[in-house]
Amino acid sequence: MQRTVLLNPAAQAGAALPAAASVRDPAVVPPQHPRAGRQRQHARRAGLVTAAVAAPAAPGREGGHTALLHGLGEVGDVPAVHMPWLLRLAHIKSRITGGDSTVALQESARGLLMWKAALERGLVLDDRTIQQLIDEKDSFVAGRDAEALRWPEEPLRAAMIRSFATLGIARFAQKYPAVLDALLRTTLEMICKYHKTVIGEVDAEERERDASGQVYMTAAELMAEEMRKRGELAHSANRAGASAQQAQPEAPSPQSSEDEDEAEEGRAGWSFERQTAEALVSELVQKWQKPIDTLSKAGRAFDGLESLLGGARGGAFDLNGGIWDRKGWAEMDKMREKLEDLKELRDLVRSLGRGGGWGPLRRAPVQHLEMRGRPGLLRTTLEAQETRGLTRSDDLSRLLPSEAALLARGRTVRQAKLFFYAKMAEKGLATYERDGWGEFPTQINPDRREIRPTADRGPILLCVDTSGSMRGPREVVAKALALECMRAAKAQERGCYVFAFAGPQEVRELELNMDLKSVNNLLEFLEKVFNGGSDFNAPVQKCLDRLTDAKWANSDILLVSDGELRQPGPEIMRKLAGAKDKLGLRVHGLIVGSPEKKRADPAVLRGLCSHTLPSGKNEVLIHEFESWAGVQQDRSMQFDWDDALGNAARREAGLRLEKMRQAEIKRLRSQQRGEKKANVKALRMPSKDASTFE
Repeated sequence: MQRTVLLNPAAQAGAALPAAASVRDPAVVPPQHPRAGRQRQHARRAGLVTAAVAAPAAPGREGGHTALLHGLGEVGDVPAVHMPWLLRLAHIKSRITGGDSTVALQESARGLLMWKAALERGLVLDDRTIQQLIDEKDSFVAGRDAEALRWPEEPLRAAMIRSFATLGIARFAQKYPAVLDALLRTTLEMICKYHKTVIGEVDAEERERDASGQVYMTAAELMAEEMRKRGELAHSANRAGASAQQAQPEAPSPQSSEDEDEAEEGRAGWSFERQTAEALVSELVQKWQKPIDTLSKAGRAFDGLESLLGGARGGAFDLNGGIWDRKGWAEMDKMREKLEDLKELRDLVRSLGRGGGWGPLRRAPVQHLEMRGRPGLLRTTLEAQETRGLTRSDDLSRLLPSEAALLARGRTVRQAKLFFYAKMAEKGLATYERDGWGEFPTQINPDRREIRPTADRGPILLCVDTSGSMRGPREVVAKALALECMRAAKAQERGCYVFAFAGPQEVRELELNMDLKSVNNLLEFLEKVFNGGSDFNAPVQKCLDRLTDAKWANSDILLVSDGELRQPGPEIMRKLAGAKDKLGLRVHGLIVGSPEKKRADPAVLRGLCSHTLPSGKNEVLIHEFESWAGVQQDRSMQFDWDDALGNAARREAGLRLEKMRQAEIKRLRSQQRGEKKANVKALRMPSKDASTFE
């Protein structure tokens, strides 16, 4: 057979020579050729792709499959982002088995596509899923043997199936392609590490050297050595325990200790391959644990936040990003559980924001006439906008034809004329019912709903007091209230802008949009420790400036504070009063704290949250968190706002400390006078932390 050198890798697609003859024979290029080494490297790299192109199609797959059109088999369906690790894996497996790398490439590509198909269905690739894929008509593995489709090799496959199912990652891979690609990439990387660790091969770039040139062990080698040491310790502990039990009977150990010993003994009997597989899969699970937990918490907190972090809606999924390590996720999940079902808070959020009344027909709360209420819509016959049915009235313009015929007959029959006018006097004429919606001052009844024109409620401007007096339970409740307001506004497709204020010019602005910057700002707010003063001038000015924007023109203000506020300046109060009169702005105050302690100045709150109704009556919109029925019925929301129990305990400890100090002074004075008695003992003074004294 004639041997030929493929000098140009791009021309290898049309080569008809066997790949093995053109790649593996060292005598292809004469030794005296100066570029022989480089040419052999090019030929060796391209031989894999050449053989893949010439690979025969799998039986039972006639037409309909895109990969066959290109002659690449399953390799053609693998995304380009996974090809580097897939080629590396095929190269490693061919070295282990001593076979052709083309076969290893096809098997690895088939296995990767099997896992991809299973994860896209929200499943892991166990035996049942493999059988489902085989039974599908249009599947690329239809009619094949299930035994040959198990990938990767045991015991790595069993560890992957068990860990992926426990982690619950399949449902996120099904929903978000970015998560699926990241999972497949890390899985390929783990499989490559597994095979290289089993054969004892470590890449040179993975090793580190110190200043003296000594080579450090890799993570895989350290892990294997640690597993070996644990196995030796378990064997020695078992032998020591057996000898001690023979020498002296011991009491039976607890069930948990027995389970741990059995598990440790079982791990000690594992083979090196299983130890390596379990260690690598455990490392992969730890890498994915925080992202999966965070995605779950984000999905429960806000609609759309999970998809943003998962790579959808313009987001980007970064497995190694720092957003998964933020402490604010735990705070968000804990606060959501506290106030998610609080009816009073939902009603408060629903009442915020001003709408013009007109909007698309939808199911909305019923409105009734209330002269002191806000502008709304009521049905009225003064607005003849549509014909809804039949009714009885005295309106001649809406007569039915039968009534008009009765009137016409009255020209000749006097009784018909008298009967018509009698019905008209009683408003009993059969007429068409024509009415419409008119603007009137109304009051909303949230317990009843009807189909009516409903405009979107206006946005919410939320001002949260983050001063030092809000520390402790008040801080937790204020953050939870702010989070629930933003969540409810997002669910109702309304804007919500947060001003977290403390001292003068200490105002932090936050708006929840579907972008990662807004998510980071929200997490920073939840992680923030409240501290500073309580100046309300800056947030009020910013709220008034926000009202000049058309997007926020129909906003209302919600102030969350403990009530310890300073009176804003006269200029700010004048502008606020003007916005209330001209724009219909309303300011709601939500007091967080114990009503037993008069922390709030009633005059300041009344000045901020009072409004003059059209009837001339003054309305004060101040709400107390503790007065809500949902809060009073839930024990978990009964907070010790001012730490009364802690203060009482510290006061009692201080009294005991003072008593001991007086006793010790008396003893020292007696000792100086020479009146020391034998039964007088020196008293030990407590530590600085008096609360721990007994």
